[in-house]
Parts: sequence; C-alpha cells; structure tokens
Amino acid sequence: MTGPALSTCGALELVDIDFSYAARSNGGNEPLYKGFSLRIEQGSIVTIMGASGAGKSTLGRIMAGIVIPQKGIVRRSPEFARPSDLVYVDQHPMNGVFPWQTVLENVRYPLQKLGWGGHERRDRICYLMNLFHLSALSDVYPAQLSGGELQRLALARCLSWKPKLVILDEPFSALDRKVKAEITSALHELALNDRMTLILITHNVSDALALGMRCVIIARRPVQVMSDFDFHVGFPREVNTPDYDAMQQALINGIRDGLV
Repeated sequence: MTGPALSTCGALELVDIDFSYAARSNGGNEPLYKGFSLRIEQGSIVTIMGASGAGKSTLGRIMAGIVIPQKGIVRRSPEFARPSDLVYVDQHPMNGVFPWQTVLENVRYPLQKLGWGGHERRDRICYLMNLFHLSALSDVYPAQLSGGELQRLALARCLSWKPKLVILDEPFSALDRKVKAEITSALHELALNDRMTLILITHNVSDALALGMRCVIIARRPVQVMSDFDFHVGFPREVNTPDYDAMQQALINGIRDGLV
C-alpha cells in the first residue's frame, strides 16, 4: 500500500513491509518479507544485491508498485507525482519496446505522447541514439537486433522522457562485458545529468561495482538487510586498483555473511 509522501531528500521508503506469496494462496510457508524497511535517498544510485531466490525481484516490484505488500507502507517523494516519473525495467528487453516500430520510432514515441516540443524532442532523441550506440540502427526493427542492441534500445526508450525514479531488474544478465560497460557508462551519465534516482537489482558483483554509489545486500527469510555500503570512489572505476579491490572484497564478504 502507498503511504503519505516521503520527507525531504528521500526518493523512496519502505516501512515495515510484510509480503508472502503463500498468503495469496492461503499457504503455510513463512513470509518472504516481515517488517522490512529501507530508505533510498533522492539522486542516489543504489544496487540491491542478493543470491538467486533471495527476493530481489519481488522487492523491486514492491518498490515500483507492481506488487502490493500485505502490510506496511511504500512512500515516494512528492516530486514523483506523475505515472511517468517512475520506470521499472525488467531483464526481458522486448517487454520495453514496440516490435512494430523501428529503433528511432521506439525512442521517439514516448516523447511525442508526453508532448515534448519538436526542437527539444529532436535534441533528446539524437543524444540518446548516440549515447546508447543506436544511431546506425535507426531503421532497424527490434526483432532484427542482437541482445545487447535490444537492451540498449529498451533503456533508451524507457529513459527518454527523464523519469525521476528508475528501477532496473537484472538488465545486464544476458549481456557480454563490452555491452555492459557501454550501458553502465550511459546509465551513469543519465543519472547524473537528469538527476534521477537509480536502483539496480543484480546478483553480479562487477555490475554493482561498476554503477553503484551504495550497495544493499539482502538475504535470508524473512528477508533482512545483511550489509549496507556507501562507496565513495569516482567513476569510471578501474579494476585491479586498491580501491576497487577493497570494494569488491566488502561486497563478497557481505554476500557470504548472508549465506551463512
């Protein structure tokens, strides 16, 4: 359920959330979430990490309002008043595009629907097509794209109108390292330039380190926050450096603690 608007500087807050899939079917299993609370600050880039089956995707859907908890409050900033202010992107990029539109038409369509003016719209489209390396694919249809190209298109389309809160659920899971690096760079630039709050749900340590300013590790059942790190290392982050190694070891230790 949605509660009153969140106070200053907060983008999203979950307060005493209870959720159980068993409750929906009158089953007897213990709850997935029980009294779970978490606050996300406005303008932050936060990664939510945990092992497979830990409840990460469910948490993302609760944050997005797709899944309604049986108890507790989901508060969002009063600045997120319009439906278009919040975007949820899952790991299946075809869910985020229109297959009957070309790459260019997919990026342009949301801006047209939201009434962006011609000059502003053209500038934004050009910027996104270049940022996500899509310019050479303008007239191509989604079914003709590679997996990496399709994911870049889905993100360019969903981020085109500058949403204020973006929740990404495992968007890199099927991508190679080069494409991940390109998308991560684009997301970081957009998050800073558009002043968006970005939440990345992932099980991959390198993905979390490439993008996150803060990392929250969840585990166990009912789900708990096992570790909560703030990383003050600038971007882009270089691997095989003392700072990177320290961040990586902290995350690995946090994940290991959650499995004990």
